[in-house]
Amino acid sequence: MAFLATAGNESLVRYRAAAELRGAYDRRDPDPCDLSVIPRVVTALQAELAAGICRRIVQASLDRVVDIHAGRESVASRPLGWIAGLGATLPPEICGNVRLDFLLEDGRLRLLEGGWVNLSGVDYAPQAALALIDVAPQLATDFHVERPAAQFRERLLERGTQRLAILVKENHTVYAENDWNLIRTLLAPIESLVVAEPDFHRIKLRAGATGISVDGLACDAVYLRSLDGPAAFTGKHAEQNRQTLALLLESGVAFHDHPLTLLAEDKDLEWLVERDPGLRAVVPRTCRPADVLRAESSQWVLKLRDLHSGEGVFLDDAEMAAHWDDPTAILQARIEPDRFPVVTVHGFQGHAVADLAVHVSYRYDVARRQLLVGTIAGYFSRFTLVGGKVNLCTGGGVIPVLSERPVVMAGGKS
Repeated sequence: MAFLATAGNESLVRYRAAAELRGAYDRRDPDPCDLSVIPRVVTALQAELAAGICRRIVQASLDRVVDIHAGRESVASRPLGWIAGLGATLPPEICGNVRLDFLLEDGRLRLLEGGWVNLSGVDYAPQAALALIDVAPQLATDFHVERPAAQFRERLLERGTQRLAILVKENHTVYAENDWNLIRTLLAPIESLVVAEPDFHRIKLRAGATGISVDGLACDAVYLRSLDGPAAFTGKHAEQNRQTLALLLESGVAFHDHPLTLLAEDKDLEWLVERDPGLRAVVPRTCRPADVLRAESSQWVLKLRDLHSGEGVFLDDAEMAAHWDDPTAILQARIEPDRFPVVTVHGFQGHAVADLAVHVSYRYDVARRQLLVGTIAGYFSRFTLVGGKVNLCTGGGVIPVLSERPVVMAGGKS
């Protein structure tokens, strides 16, 4: 699998050029995201095992969201707890795409956190793997690339969506823009309109009808790329974002990624084990800093509960000490991740800390509390050669992920 990496600099140049054409590498970025040429392969057996684990996590998480909305679980003390009080009723179904971030430890999946709204790398990350097949087409015989946006499209078509409003942040990276433009292309024939934060005033309730309009064009679904945890409700767009969110919920418009699922982005994952004890093998233990001797801090990672994605994660002793007394701080047992070999277009080579993020496309029946669809939609793998924190916002790069094609036996069985 590493033949491109051993074929010399010419292959790396070809790979980077293919990645640029696909939007996975962009020179407009002052510090373009690095790419490794060695792919991570997900075997059919690994995919099956991951699917079972991910369905259980998504089921437990959405059960919790429904309990929060019904007042059976209090989130009043959390920064986004006020969202639970918006909107009198939940829709019959909650649909979307969640990304569950894992590290591998001794080959076993260990959950770091879940991202439910404003996910990065939905379709630009798979382009890194597609670029690999572009320059080494023989890989397509045994492997294919999962694109989460394809399942995104299926969920929208199931609901009869004709026009989607994509709400984005005012300040965004070139990769974020590449991402939603790639998604828009893959969603066809569904039309999609991009509305950035300064233009949210263009969103209106539809008179006498369910849903919203943008500049007079009716939209029957919304995809939120602008709400990234508490940070979306601070700063210059804070009040506008609150008002827009309230308007969207009042309108009855369908959400792909319901805003209430932001409350499932809790870095304290003990509640998952309380709801499904069998997940203990996947979920690292969590406790409060007050329950741990400071001298034992090296056995833990400190996290601030409600921050979005990789923000608020501290591994360094000095950083942990600075946040030890934060009321939102929790400690998660430190994982000893398996190292992954990387050879990158920026000239780095070695064994890196690398995660495996799993996109799950879901439909959830609210009344029956039943996961109707919970299918793996794709993967995202990031690496870091410095420290142990894998997040593109803080450096690092992308590893292309290839999925093994099922072997078809005689008689058509796999």
